[in-house]
Amino acid sequence: MADSSPPRAARPIVLDRPATPPPVSPSKSRLVSPSKKKQRIPTPPHAPNFEEFWNVHAVNTWNDEYSPQKPLMSPRKIRAALLEDSDSPSSSPKKLQSPTKKTRAEIDAKKDFESRKHKLVQDFFIELDDKITEGKIGELAATTGGVKFIWSKTLNSTAGRANWKRETTKHKNPDGTLRTTQKNHASIELAEKVINDEERLLNVVAHEFCHLANFMVSNIKDQPHGAQFKVWGKKCSDAFGHRGVEVTTKHSYHIDYKYIWTCTNDMCSHEFKRHSKSIDPARHSCGVCRGKLAQTKPVPRKQAGPTSYAAFVKANFASLKQEMAGAPHKEVMAALGQKYRDQKAKGDLGAGAITPPTQALEVVTLDSE
Repeated sequence: MADSSPPRAARPIVLDRPATPPPVSPSKSRLVSPSKKKQRIPTPPHAPNFEEFWNVHAVNTWNDEYSPQKPLMSPRKIRAALLEDSDSPSSSPKKLQSPTKKTRAEIDAKKDFESRKHKLVQDFFIELDDKITEGKIGELAATTGGVKFIWSKTLNSTAGRANWKRETTKHKNPDGTLRTTQKNHASIELAEKVINDEERLLNVVAHEFCHLANFMVSNIKDQPHGAQFKVWGKKCSDAFGHRGVEVTTKHSYHIDYKYIWTCTNDMCSHEFKRHSKSIDPARHSCGVCRGKLAQTKPVPRKQAGPTSYAAFVKANFASLKQEMAGAPHKEVMAALGQKYRDQKAKGDLGAGAITPPTQALEVVTLDSE
């Protein structure tokens, strides 16, 4: 029996069907793993109707406090580097050494710098402004009190920071036309814990001056270390190179930390540097190898035992106070001191004198067989 149904239309052959899986999208966007998302700085609690909302120093302080700290190197890379060093035949274990104490000349030089650093900043900035921009920055910031300098104790991520904001106000003239005025708010923050000598101070001020020149004179806001910044930097370096000024795109200074703890493991010897005494070796251990920590800067002083006078007072105060019942504490201590001097002159301090230990106990670690 013949099939009377109409023939089916042949399916068109498609040569450019999409492949499975589909090709990579030409766009630059990529999916980011949730574990690799950048930490977000929490929103400040200040609303626009609060004064702190418009205070640059308050905003920067909030960002410094809550911004994630970037570690110098991941523990995995540190462990890998330690394994490579341990395999090398020329490698030798490091010994804990106390840092060199500062000389009297270094201490006096630091005190001298601290006493004149504020005036040094003001005078050098005026020199920069007069010689590099012909006084334009000072002229633009004159209506707001000039460029302000803020010495910050919490600024640790960089040696300095330039802040600038332009405030535009429109006024209506009597004839109905509009008049526009502008105010430039400019300030430079300087890190007290990073800037510790004159040469470093001059370089930081020159660097931040170039930022303000970029913002206020060149009117460039989106390229902080671009071509125009380098032009300003070269002018500063050429004009004040004889004073050690060389403007670069980044600050790379050695920070003199007040406290340093070092891992006692010879294969590690990792250092933990802090500006405050925030590490307790009794509770904290090395984050690289879990070894014990020892304070190497400043080296802790050895605890001495009680003096003979302190031991004499401890042994005889209660009995003498009972004998002089009702007498003031001042008279009891005077009598106790006289009794101590008399017995010391006779060479007979008796059992009240406790001899302090002359040798510290040595901690011995037994090796497992």
